[in-house]
Amino acid sequence: MEALSALGIDWKLLLAQGVNFLVLLYILKRFAYKPMLDHLEKRTVRIERGLKDAEAAKVHLEEAAAKEETILGKAREAAKQIVADAEIAAEKRGEKIVDEVEKKAAILLEEAKKHTEQERDTLFREAKNEIAGLVLAATEKVLREKLSGSTDEELARRFLGTK
Repeated sequence: MEALSALGIDWKLLLAQGVNFLVLLYILKRFAYKPMLDHLEKRTVRIERGLKDAEAAKVHLEEAAAKEETILGKAREAAKQIVADAEIAAEKRGEKIVDEVEKKAAILLEEAKKHTEQERDTLFREAKNEIAGLVLAATEKVLREKLSGSTDEELARRFLGTK
């Protein structure tokens, strides 16, 4: 202890300062470091949990994106199939309509032919009747003239248009 006195250090004061340091160290450890370390530990746990949750969310998001792409692919395929089916149905309906129109056109053409034949037959009969009437009239005229005493030569000239 005398060595400390020779250096100018008071051992009582040094002991009191050591005790004060230990008390201060205990108080800081108990009321400052420990709560701070507990707070840091809780924060580390929260950060680790947040990182795990973020990783899980990332995996879940990737799975959702893959499911979405699969569903969209299936929807696209279904849409293509629906369009193809609609095109086939439209083509069949078009062919059916064309067939019906062709049948109706054939029927109308047949009716027009029948009507034309009937018209021709009617005109033929009327022409025959008219020609028969003209022949009868000409024959009657010729016979009247013949009966009236004219000569055949004069009748021939008249019909030929010479005088």
